[in-house]
Amino acid sequence: MSQYLLIKKLYVQNANAIAGLTYGFPAITNFLGFAHAISRKLPNELNVTLDGVMVISHKNTVHVHQPKGWGDYVFALSRNPLTKKGDTAPINEEGRLSMEISLLVEMKGYQAGDQVTGEQFTCAVTHLLPTLRLAGGQIVHFESVSITTLDNELATLRQLMPGFALVDRSDFLAAHFEALKEKDSAATQFDAWCDFTTLKYEAKRICDSSSSSNESDTDRAQWHYVRKPYPGYLVPINTGYCAISKVYEQGEIANIRDPLVPALFAEAAYSVGEWKSLHGLPSINTAIWRYQHQYPWYLAKSEPFVEDLVEPDNFDESSEMTF
Repeated sequence: MSQYLLIKKLYVQNANAIAGLTYGFPAITNFLGFAHAISRKLPNELNVTLDGVMVISHKNTVHVHQPKGWGDYVFALSRNPLTKKGDTAPINEEGRLSMEISLLVEMKGYQAGDQVTGEQFTCAVTHLLPTLRLAGGQIVHFESVSITTLDNELATLRQLMPGFALVDRSDFLAAHFEALKEKDSAATQFDAWCDFTTLKYEAKRICDSSSSSNESDTDRAQWHYVRKPYPGYLVPINTGYCAISKVYEQGEIANIRDPLVPALFAEAAYSVGEWKSLHGLPSINTAIWRYQHQYPWYLAKSEPFVEDLVEPDNFDESSEMTF
């Protein structure tokens, strides 16, 4: 039976809001790395490790403002101390946000019903959380730390509402890319990804019989919003890395963090995710993100999400409205 660590209502301030080409929420690898950091710091005698992570967002606020009171938003940046000469120090743009989230983390090595180990485990995690950072942000407070099982997963999801879980929608991206290639053989995956990320409008000409067809400068048009390729709260996400070099053996690359392990050079990889309300999830497992790696891809993915299609009711008015 699967066991999960539930960290409820975790409030983080000044977390990193920029993830490569995306902004607004930390990359999913930040949360997997957070679970890995907790796992490494647990006492060895517990013999418990942490694996996949489900991320539920309750509230998040990106630190932005409108300098003129209107127009584009810009990041609210902190001002650095003056230099030795009294000049204004240069600023590197940093996107930050405050977020309130809950995490469901897979546990391995814990036996259900072992109350002693369970109490020691939750106590250790409770003392570890204030000492850690999540996506570069400070953990201000959290509501509770507990262990839950699949026996009461629906009850667990209900107590985390209102909230939205991030699920993998790479299948949408792949299907849309195939559809684009049928229309344009030169289309790229980046083109398909941009269709999920950009805000598009198109103009439709308004036919006016009184105007001359040659007067193109005076043509009237209505602008219409172009829908995304698929419905849902779809967002661009940073989902891992893609290798751009071969794997170098230990010691071949100088000045790396850990010279005792193989290393390579990589670039960020992107996909599409969807924020799903918790009441729409069929199970916890559908929103658990896990590492998947097969050279050159080093990604975080969740189980394929299958929508339950609601069939229309067969309503016979003539028979049902008979009294």
